[in-house]
Amino acid sequence: MVDLLRGRRLEDINSLALDYTSSIKRDTPLLKPVVAINKAHIVSLFEAGLLEKEKASQILRALDIEQGTQLNVEVEDVHMFVEQMVKEKVGEVGGFLNLGKSRNDQVASAIRIAIRESILDLITSLINLINVLQLKAAENSDKIIPSYTHLQVAQPITAAHWLLAYVDMLKRDIDRLFQNYERVNSSPMGAAACAGTTLNIDRHVEAELLGFKSVVANSLDAVSSRDFLLEYMWVLSSIMLTISRMSEDINFLSNNEVGVIKVPDAYSSTSSAMPQKKNSVVTEISRATSAIVVSNLFGAMCIYKGLPLSYNLDLQEMTPKTWESYEQTKRTIEVFRGLLANLEFDGKRGEEILVQNFSTAMELAEYITIEMRVPFREAHHLVGSYVKQCIGDRVEPTSEGAYKILVKELERYGVKAISFKDYLKLIDPKESVFKKTIYGAPNPSSTERMMEEGRQKNLEYMNAVGRERERLDKASLRFEDKIEKIIGGEKS
Repeated sequence: MVDLLRGRRLEDINSLALDYTSSIKRDTPLLKPVVAINKAHIVSLFEAGLLEKEKASQILRALDIEQGTQLNVEVEDVHMFVEQMVKEKVGEVGGFLNLGKSRNDQVASAIRIAIRESILDLITSLINLINVLQLKAAENSDKIIPSYTHLQVAQPITAAHWLLAYVDMLKRDIDRLFQNYERVNSSPMGAAACAGTTLNIDRHVEAELLGFKSVVANSLDAVSSRDFLLEYMWVLSSIMLTISRMSEDINFLSNNEVGVIKVPDAYSSTSSAMPQKKNSVVTEISRATSAIVVSNLFGAMCIYKGLPLSYNLDLQEMTPKTWESYEQTKRTIEVFRGLLANLEFDGKRGEEILVQNFSTAMELAEYITIEMRVPFREAHHLVGSYVKQCIGDRVEPTSEGAYKILVKELERYGVKAISFKDYLKLIDPKESVFKKTIYGAPNPSSTERMMEEGRQKNLEYMNAVGRERERLDKASLRFEDKIEKIIGGEKS
């Protein structure tokens, strides 16, 4: 294939150098945006009176390149591939394709268009994942399980409360994606190589044709900045960190010694040697995948950190890291929908663990403070001593022996002892959960309110995505209408 750029300026490039510097093998996600950008640019040239209708029509017809078209590895990148294809179809007329633009503003615009679409897809995937989490929470609003601090049994919660914590984390990631979308959705077109063009092209009209909401004002900034991409990769990392934390929770809570969660067989594997094993392999791979996504962000930041204004080819190496992070994040979200939909919780086992580990000790201390007017720090010490003696003597928390130890501690402070019946209620994990009526607590009435708020928020998210897709569709229709008027009817 003829090299369109080198012409009479440079001799043929070394084949190893071409392979080393070319991005063509990784440019497939950019083909559709690059074709759209070239069409918009030809429309802009025509409307500015810079390109005759016949030539514009020929080029627009030649730009009908299908998304699945195989890219030729003998060219530098997708931009030159498209230009070469056009020139092969229409000859020298194709040479007008790059008038008034550069690969620099074109690639920056194409990346933004591709990311823009992926953000909307990711938001939709996260909405679906949140729906699964909320349905699972509704099914398990009365299942009592332990919470942990420092990986030690802490206090009683419900399975719903645990699930909804991850809902809140993912909602924040959706909010971040919407915010990132606004910064992504700005057009660099018209910035050309770095200082704009002498051609009187309306950058705002070209941006509108491509569905952008605004224009990147400074031409240097337009072609050389990738902070929008780094921000996007950071949000992808945040999503994967959340899923990785969830994975570690599932791994821990489903192990043989805890057994509060049962991972579905369809998302598990077994040992090649130990037939008794059931390994939660999906959650293990997701932890590794999160490391890949985070390392891609770090790699992209290291590429970006020392680049002078304006465009440098180093920027090319950031893009494939973005595609990989998106693909890894998207497929992780999709597989987790199935895993979480089939996750099971063992509330009985959860209560056993909570009772055995004195999980209501804080509530007991609070009761002693409020009902017996013992300062909380003293009550804290009192209950701590009771727990220490029970553990040291291996006394079951629900036994009369444990109750008597507490009574002695209370008598030491000169306060009236509680009845054994009241003691059992105070150390009951279910009682603890239902007593916590403060906003955000694990009480089922509180988690139901969280679920309702989550359902409303998800509806808002869905409507926002729908409105944006509708806006893009309308922009696309206006764009297609302009093309049709130029080519004068049916496309060949």
